[in-house]
Amino acid sequence: MRISRILSTTAAVFLVISLGAPANAAGEATKVRTIDAQSISSVTLKAGVGSVRVEPGSGDTIEARVVLRAKRTTGIFSSLPDVEKLEISATTRGDQLELDVDAKNIHEDWVLKLPTKKMSALEIMVGVGDVKVTAPAKRIELDLGVGDAGIDVVTGAIKVSVGTGDLRIKTALSNAGEIKGTTGVGSASLKGIEGTVKSNAVGGRVSGQGGGQQPIDATVGVGDLSIELDGKSLP
Repeated sequence: MRISRILSTTAAVFLVISLGAPANAAGEATKVRTIDAQSISSVTLKAGVGSVRVEPGSGDTIEARVVLRAKRTTGIFSSLPDVEKLEISATTRGDQLELDVDAKNIHEDWVLKLPTKKMSALEIMVGVGDVKVTAPAKRIELDLGVGDAGIDVVTGAIKVSVGTGDLRIKTALSNAGEIKGTTGVGSASLKGIEGTVKSNAVGGRVSGQGGGQQPIDATVGVGDLSIELDGKSLP
């Protein structure tokens, strides 16, 4: 009889947990925000779990678009947000713009389109997910915990840190200055110049000097690193 009560109580608890979240909490919502970029010179984008694509846009605006899905990332007993009520936070400090969605337990798929003018700095911080950048900036910095990343730009200084995942960087030979890349566990390759490639039992290291002035600095904890320099002309 006591065992029956325990089982009944356990079943009731799980029923409450399964029915406790609002019906629309597991839904999906798309949020869009357009910001006048005439007084903005740098952009920072922060995301917890999801993906980020940064692409060239047009005109004098920054367009941020994110698809939000409720998803538990902080424990099975944590509550899910109503994503319809969430919005993109755009905070400016002087000429610096910071974008994020201030909520837990969400999956974020971002598409960020930059204006035609080149930003002084683009900074991206992502916990878990894939990142792809094809819009140039004078300085690009990416900090990614877990996921794959690709940077394909003609110009700009590039600094990337990936904890676990593969990283591919492609830029113009005439843009790159000093090149440094390391992997803790994984391969490292350098294409487009006669640089130095070293491998040990688990990791690798590459170094070289391009024909330009912009440094390329890449670090991967666990994963493969590829740096490629092509013959594209600087704009």
